[in-house]
Amino acid sequence: MKRKLILINVDATIFDVVDPIHDAYARLAMESSIPLPASFLKRIVDARGTSREKLDREFPSLSKLHAKARDLYLPQITSKIQEDTILKPDAKAFLTYLHDRGLDYGFVSSMPRELLDAMLQKHDFMRPVLTVVQYEVNEGKPEPDLYLKACRIAGLHPNKVLVIENSVLGVTSAFLANTRVVYLESVFPRNDEEFAYSYQEFASLWEIGDYLDRSFDVQRVSSMHFET
Repeated sequence: MKRKLILINVDATIFDVVDPIHDAYARLAMESSIPLPASFLKRIVDARGTSREKLDREFPSLSKLHAKARDLYLPQITSKIQEDTILKPDAKAFLTYLHDRGLDYGFVSSMPRELLDAMLQKHDFMRPVLTVVQYEVNEGKPEPDLYLKACRIAGLHPNKVLVIENSVLGVTSAFLANTRVVYLESVFPRNDEEFAYSYQEFASLWEIGDYLDRSFDVQRVSSMHFET
């Protein structure tokens, strides 16, 4: 079956948003003499709920730092956008590769809409045919709402969509939406059980590019029309 759209979770795949978030919590935890476990960020990424709900449940002692941390890392991310240091290695080349081969792609993200829009405005080589952020759906990952909304906007059945994800919640969400999901290794360690739902796993964006070239799994189209 030919897929007609590639959906990319851009957080920590295309955009480097992990370090500013971790650094903000590390700084505040040190100032407050609160231990920050080495597994902190992975447990937050893999937990259900909003960022505040995750902290309340996983790290109650850090929950009070939530608002201050956002006040620190959101400006840092904005600064990285302005300084043109937000892109992950090979991100531009990979997206250019997709465009040059007529492969339509869209972005999904857990970031605020204004940050994602700022990144797109800064990097005009990016040509996603649609963008959806988690705050625009009723239920976040691992529920399928995010990917189902993207498929509805595209006017495609989910089985016509290939998803690139980098977390257990994202893989589960895309699987439950009935898309074909592949896992891209991220900054977080993984185990075999967590990613049982992924169709295939890759160590880099270029491995995914090689897969697309070999498998002919994605139909080359460049004239699709999407609803707003």
